[in-house]
Amino acid sequence: MKFRQQRSTTLDLALALQRELTGRAGSWELTFLPRPVTPQADLFRAGLTSWARTAGSGLPAFLAAARRPEDLRTLVDDDRLRPGTELVTTALTAAAPTLADALPLFEELRKQAAVEVNDFLAPDHYLAPLCAALGTVDTGRTLDLHLVPLAPYPPATGFLTAAGKVTGLYADCRRFRGPTLADAVLTMLGWAQLKSGHIPEGHLSTELVRRMPGGAPYRRRLRVILTKILVEMTAGHLVRAVDSAHRPCVDVLGTKWRYPRLHAVAERHWSRYLDGDTGRDEALTAMARDLTAHSPRWFVDHVDPSSLAADFYLLEWLTAAGDRTAGARLFRWLPHLCAELAGHLDNVIGNELGHYERARTQHHPQELADFITQINQGDSRVTWQRLRRELGHGRALQLATEAFAGPGIEFGGEAWAPVAAMVRRYVRHELPDRVFVDQCFTLEHNNGSLFDKYHDTSTMREVLDAQAATDLGKLLTHASAEVRDLWNGQHRISAEHHHPRWLGPPSTTPTVPPVPTTPTVLTTPTVATVPTAPSTDPGIAPSERAGGSGLPGNTPGTVGCGDRSDPSAYDPSHDPLRDSPVRVRHTVTRRPYSSSLRTYRAATAVLHTEHGDIRLTLRPDEAPYTVDNFVGLATGSRTWTDPLTGTPGEGGFYDGTDFHRRVPGFVVQGGDRLGTGHGSAGYRIPDEIHPERDFARPFQLAMANLGRDSTGSQFFITLAPAPHLDGHYTIFGEVTDAPSERVVSDIADSPTAVRLNRVTVSTA
Repeated sequence: MKFRQQRSTTLDLALALQRELTGRAGSWELTFLPRPVTPQADLFRAGLTSWARTAGSGLPAFLAAARRPEDLRTLVDDDRLRPGTELVTTALTAAAPTLADALPLFEELRKQAAVEVNDFLAPDHYLAPLCAALGTVDTGRTLDLHLVPLAPYPPATGFLTAAGKVTGLYADCRRFRGPTLADAVLTMLGWAQLKSGHIPEGHLSTELVRRMPGGAPYRRRLRVILTKILVEMTAGHLVRAVDSAHRPCVDVLGTKWRYPRLHAVAERHWSRYLDGDTGRDEALTAMARDLTAHSPRWFVDHVDPSSLAADFYLLEWLTAAGDRTAGARLFRWLPHLCAELAGHLDNVIGNELGHYERARTQHHPQELADFITQINQGDSRVTWQRLRRELGHGRALQLATEAFAGPGIEFGGEAWAPVAAMVRRYVRHELPDRVFVDQCFTLEHNNGSLFDKYHDTSTMREVLDAQAATDLGKLLTHASAEVRDLWNGQHRISAEHHHPRWLGPPSTTPTVPPVPTTPTVLTTPTVATVPTAPSTDPGIAPSERAGGSGLPGNTPGTVGCGDRSDPSAYDPSHDPLRDSPVRVRHTVTRRPYSSSLRTYRAATAVLHTEHGDIRLTLRPDEAPYTVDNFVGLATGSRTWTDPLTGTPGEGGFYDGTDFHRRVPGFVVQGGDRLGTGHGSAGYRIPDEIHPERDFARPFQLAMANLGRDSTGSQFFITLAPAPHLDGHYTIFGEVTDAPSERVVSDIADSPTAVRLNRVTVSTA
């Protein structure tokens, strides 16, 4: 299966609009369509939903064939797609003038990407080994490849389909670059090859079903994820043949970290096949043997770092109590635990550095400004690995710390600065291993546990509280079976040598409580290969220590396995949950509200504009933090940063600003000292979406944002019902009288920006 590069302006527009509405990685990413979006542009969501009922997860191929959005109506040949096509056409027509101005900014990047893909992926180099690995045949099909500058993320790649068949694919050449882009394209070609409809003998899907049969949800899920890992590993291997420094996407983009146990098995056997050290059948048979030794749940469920923490703290306690067996176990485990935690944090730091694409760096040292600019050229996780090698690990982590503590403050970076500083101290051998591990478990970022991106952290706080309170019984409920056995052994020895005459009554130290047969959480990365000890060279990256291996204990019940259940819970023939639905990981998200809230029983405000006064009634009972933020900015009682100078502001933030956005019949928007719609007061606060408040009536006062929990200083007033905004923006007030409504309408009709002279506030 080959590809030919194509270009479609309409597809570019559609993917850019989809990214703006539903597929940005976060509020920190650049936006090109002003928010809140107009009702016409928002119809795109409904159009996609309508298409999905027929076209599935791919986009209709005729989208790429249309020269203009208006042509879509004439190209659709399936009546089931017509309603969605009407909505999409209307949305694209409304958004096109704005997005069409943004797309040319990436033209040089697209041209460079086209050359890179052709250089990396010559068909005579990848086609035969890809077909051999997947067990498919070359049917001679050629797919259209669209390198687009803006695509929804994740995954920033996707398929184009017609009549249920894949006809093309797209990849975001702005996010994926160089070998990473080639890896992403080759991964998509691999999936297309598997979906081609030809099922020859040896087809990967057939081989996995034959070796691991069964239709239970966990069994099916295991095969799907394993297929994903094998395709990604194969793509990464083929790209590494061209660029030996390439770090495969299966590692740096997260699949390895989400399913570490399953990836460990695949890496142990499939990598030997890819390197030519064993045959394909032998590799698949060996994988199946390892995977059928335990329940599919063991390999599919997400890991639980709270179990790791419980194991670590209890082994420390037993070692301090003189248990030599526990001390030896901790000594053997600690280097691997440090390597895994450091590698995990290294990857997540790279991810978090991508939050500062919007950061205004002109007021910061040039080296830091260049670092932030470079880290956001492409996927930050990939760029971080490269810059870390080029700059040296210590210097790179120092710049990461400064980025978090400086321009990153606006997007919660102050919580990540100590994390980067901690990893830097560990890399420089300024932290002992045990102190480093303890800090990994106890330090938190703005959403809680450091491990919440890839692992199930729902009980992490419970374990940390138990450790702080020396609640050993609670720690035992989270520990692995091996640690519980060590604990029982120590307790028995203590009881045998206890002399009541001289030592008083026996200790009431808790014994192991009953352990649930169903694991509430699973834990951290485990790899079955025996890792080497961490290097003492400070030039070795955290993720490269211990030879890149993960934690030992790839067996249920062992120290560091990351699970609290007894090994019998994962017996493949007696697993009580083998036919249960697959558990979904729920990320625990904290909303970092200010601790210095000023509350008001009532509050009103008057916006004194060039066109007259706008009187507002605020709602401190429904949105207390938002009202406090608005009042603080309006009166100058809250500290803010001037985006024009980068220095602390003085007086009222809104004084002298403009209503920079005016859409008749929709909204007027202000509160940006830059006047561009991209400014803020130097910080963000969470949303306060009231369940009984909506945009059914006009003249509602709400805070603009860049996505979930990214409210800053900008506010808007609606001029008509806008139900498409419900649930996305904090409504914290409304216009109170008819004269004020007329002023708002006049501002919306103004052809030029309207000055907001000052804001007066009255509170009770």
